[in-house]
Amino acid sequence: MQTPSTAERARQSSFVKGVVTMFVLGLPGVVVVGVSLLGSLRSLPQFAGASTPALFLLIVTQPLLLLALSCLVGTALAPRTRLNSHVLYRIVGRTQPPVLFGEELPAAIGVGVGVAVIAIALDGLFTVLVPGLSPLVVRPMGDPTVFSVLETVSNRFLYGGITEELFLRYGFMTLVVWGCWKLAGGKRPSSRVMWTAIGISALVFGLGHLLAMVAFSSVAPALLVQIVLTNAVIGVGLGWLYWGESLESAMVGHISFGVVVMVVSLLLSL
Repeated sequence: MQTPSTAERARQSSFVKGVVTMFVLGLPGVVVVGVSLLGSLRSLPQFAGASTPALFLLIVTQPLLLLALSCLVGTALAPRTRLNSHVLYRIVGRTQPPVLFGEELPAAIGVGVGVAVIAIALDGLFTVLVPGLSPLVVRPMGDPTVFSVLETVSNRFLYGGITEELFLRYGFMTLVVWGCWKLAGGKRPSSRVMWTAIGISALVFGLGHLLAMVAFSSVAPALLVQIVLTNAVIGVGLGWLYWGESLESAMVGHISFGVVVMVVSLLLSL
C-alpha cells in the first residue's frame, strides 16, 4: 500500500487550511444574519414556542452548509481557473495575484461606488416609471431612520461584503467558470467564458435577493424586475472585480457599495 508523499501531504494540508480559513472568514456574516432574523422568525405562529437556540440553528444551518460547500469549491477550483485570492495565496501558495492588494483598492472602491450610483439611479427610474413602486436600494423597508440604517451595518458589511462574496463569487462563479472552461476547452478560461460566468452569477445574485424578499412578503411583477435587474448590475461589477483583480477586491467593492447606500440612506433619514 502506497503512502502519500511529503509533497502530497503538504498539498492536502494546505487545501484543508485554505477551506477552513475561508470558512472562518465567512462565519461572522452567517452569525449576524442568524441573530438579525430571530425576531422575524419568532413572530411567525409556528415558531412562537421555539427556543432561541433552536431558532438560531434553524436559520444558520443552510447558510453554514452553503458556506462550507462554497469554500470547498473555491479552494479547489480557483487556482485552476486563474481566479485570485490574496488570502488563499497566503495559505495555499498557488496562483499568486499579479499585483499587491493595495494596488487593487482604487479599482475596487471605484467599481463599488460606480455600481452604487447606477443602482440608486435605477431605483429612481423604476419609481418614476411605475407609480406606487418604492425605492429598493436606499429605502428597502420604507422611510429610513438613523437607527434603522445603522442597525444594518453588520449585515451589510459582514454578510453582504464577505459571506455573499464567498457564496456567489468564490463558490458559484468559480464553479461556473470551471464548468464553462471544460466545455469550451483551451489552456485557460477565455474572456468569453469569464463573461458568461459573470453574467450567470450576477443573475443568480439578483434572484437570490428576490427569494430573500419573497420569503417575507409578496412581490409585484414590477418589483420582481427591479430587484433582479438592480442586483444583477451590482453582481456584474463585483464579478468583474473577482476576475480582473481578486476575491478580496470584490469584497471591498461590495463594502464600498454598501457605504454609499448607507450614506444616501442616512441623508434621507435627516
